[in-house]
Formats: sequence, C-alpha cells, structure tokens
Amino acid sequence: MAQKPDTRLYKQLGDYPFVFVSDSLVSTPPVISDSLFDMIARGVRFKVNRTELPTNDPFISLYNDSLVPWLKEHNLILREVFVKGAASPEGPYDNNLRLSRERTNRLIEFLSSNINQPIAHRPINSKFVTEDYAYLVKLMELADDAEYQQVKRIWDSCNGDERLCKSKLMALNGGTTWKRLLQVYFPTLRQSRMVLWYMINPGYMPIPQCNSVLRADMLAVPGIAAYLPLVSDSMSAKAYKRRHLIAIRTNLLHDFLYVPQFGFAPGGNIQLEYYPLSGHYTFNAGFTFTNHRHWETHKFMQIRDAQLELRRYFKGQGQFIGTYLSAYAEGMVYGIGFSETKGWEGEGGGAGLGLGHTFKLNKRGSLRMELSANFGFFLTRYDPYVWGNGNVIDGKYYYDYHGSISDFKKRNHQFLWFGPTNAGIHLTYDIIYRKKKEVTR
Repeated sequence: MAQKPDTRLYKQLGDYPFVFVSDSLVSTPPVISDSLFDMIARGVRFKVNRTELPTNDPFISLYNDSLVPWLKEHNLILREVFVKGAASPEGPYDNNLRLSRERTNRLIEFLSSNINQPIAHRPINSKFVTEDYAYLVKLMELADDAEYQQVKRIWDSCNGDERLCKSKLMALNGGTTWKRLLQVYFPTLRQSRMVLWYMINPGYMPIPQCNSVLRADMLAVPGIAAYLPLVSDSMSAKAYKRRHLIAIRTNLLHDFLYVPQFGFAPGGNIQLEYYPLSGHYTFNAGFTFTNHRHWETHKFMQIRDAQLELRRYFKGQGQFIGTYLSAYAEGMVYGIGFSETKGWEGEGGGAGLGLGHTFKLNKRGSLRMELSANFGFFLTRYDPYVWGNGNVIDGKYYYDYHGSISDFKKRNHQFLWFGPTNAGIHLTYDIIYRKKKEVTR
C-alpha cells in the first residue's frame, strides 16, 4: 500500500482525495510518491492531439462548482501543485513529449485563473510524463486485465525507457494487444493529473492552547479538525470511491404500454447494464414480457423479446453518464390479436442504432433517468389468424388461409420495417458494486 503523508501534519479531504490541507506552520510539502499519486490524483482528459482544456470535462465542473467555493469559504491558500502531464502512447513519441508539456501548462493556467491567487508566486512541483506506462500497468491491475502480467513484465524490463517499452508493446501478440490497449486504456492516459496542497490562511488559523507537548506534537495540525468540517480519517483513506458494476433498468413506456385497438398492455421490461472500470463502452441485455389474453373480446398481447446492446458514452473515465450512442440486436416471438378477424402470430428480429441521454436523479448517482430512441430494421415472418372456420363458429382459432391444406406452410407472410424501432423513458438503479481496491507498485 502506498505510504501517505503524516496525518498529524496534513489532512486529506474525504470528498476530494487529491487535496491535502495543513495549517500555516507547516513549511515543507507533503511527500507524494508515484504510487500514492496514481491512487489519488484527478485531472483533465484531453482530446486526441489537442492541448486545450475541454469545457465539458467532469473535473472542470467538480473544481469550479464544488471545490473552489469550499476552498474560498474556508480561507485556504494554495501552497503547492503536484502535476503529471501525460499523452497516450498512440502517435509519434516526440509529438507526445510536446503534448505532455503543453497539457501540464494548460492545467496550471486553469488553476491560476480560478483561485484568485497568482500561482506563479507559488512553488510548482510538476512532472512531465510523456507516455505513462507505469499508470497503464496500474489501470490494468485494477481492472484484473488478462494481459496485465505480460504488459507489466515488458515495462519492468525496460527500466523506464518509454521508447523501448512502446516498441515492445506494439509487437506483443502480433499487435492485437496494442490495438486493444488503444481502445480501452489510452483515452485515460490522455490527461494531466494533479494533487494539491493548501494551507489555512494565517489570519484565520485558530491559535492552539499552550501546553507542554512533545516536539512531534508541536508540528501537528493545531485545531484544524475543529476549523474544517473534514470527514473521518477512515473515509479519507479510501483511495477509490465505490464504483458500480451492474445496474438494473426498466423502460416505463413498456411497463405502461398502450396499444391502439387493444388498450393498455402493461408488461415486464428488465435490462441489465454492465459497467467496466474505465473507458466509454458498456454492455446491456434485456427482456420484455407481456401476456395479456382476453378471450371474450378476442384481444391478445403476448410478446417475448430479448435484446443485446453495446453503448458508447461520450464521457469516459468510467463515468457512463450523459449522451451515448448504441448498437443493438433483438429477437422476438409474438401473438397479437385485436378482434375476431385481426390476429397475427410469428417471430422476428432486427438490429440498428440508438441515441440516448442519461442523468442523475439523486446525489450519489445510483438512481438515473434515461431518454432513448432507436432506429433500424425489423424483419418478421408471421401468419394471420381468425376466430372460427369460415361461417362455422366452433370456439377455435384458425390460420387465415384459403388455399389447399396440403400446400399450407407456416409463416407464409413476411414484413420488413425500416425506421424508428423503439423509444424509452428509463429508470436505472445500481444493484452491484465493485469491491474497493488499492493497488501498489
């Protein structure tokens, strides 16, 4: 486990684990090891080959809307910034070197513009990491990646030589590993991360009582626990927040379905969504079930529909919130009847693309609302059926077929639809979470 700074001198904020606070008597910065930095740092993710800060990055809103007001409210002064500016390994190494430096500068400028404090007059501890393979190894370990050991052995054998490591990883398993890392992990490496050290403004710092104390205790943070509403040490020691693994979802439009010529046909609609630890993609499986049988009016709504869906959220870093694109496939069996002479049964399947947007309904984000629309095709083979055999009403249902019985084959009819295939107003709730895990070098 990574060694953390002396808790008598520095308090780590539970809600912002990348922030340390001390009183005005502490003159030396906290020791932030590489392993600790990788566990607690937060930062800004950049677009490919760009250095400007993306305004929609979640860290921007976290810092501006939540952390900065809290810092100003409690009269905290920035003492030091620990920064790592990195580029993801795709692209030429020399260009990635330029990107890592410029991205770090952009992050420092951003901090300067939001705290009303000239950052140029404060010591800046910054570290340029061109291609952060050490962090890549940590991400793979945290995700229990099947190729973690192979990548770790290569990085360890290169003794910090990023160029050599890059060439070896690109050749690993015929290049298939490099292509997968490009999709799964490289977007996370394309960021500048930071850890901040603040002190309480001396003019607002409580004066401790004069007692006979040991020298070690004289260096401890006097009165900081009473001055700042910090969370307990047990909470601040958590390096990673609890992350969702599987969520359950239902489509309210299906749950309270209304069908013209039939009426209300509520049914069961359950979907499960799997969330990886990082990246943009999630995986969904769903099932829709209705079983309405109104014999007296000859109305039936019996549907069994299974769906598989792959989603790509525009926001990465494992947040899976906001706008997404999806690709889906489905299969269905059905029996639908509206009257004595309007009935159909058959099977079908389809595929297409979807667009949706999800947003939080509670502070934790465990309950979410989602709006979606799907577009694609649906192909079905079916047979119409009627009640009674011609003029003979014998209480049975027959296929609406008027040819020779010997020539009859089931599913004689076919229908193909292109266009909107589904719409949704969904409620989503996280039901299974990942275990919290700290990884070390």
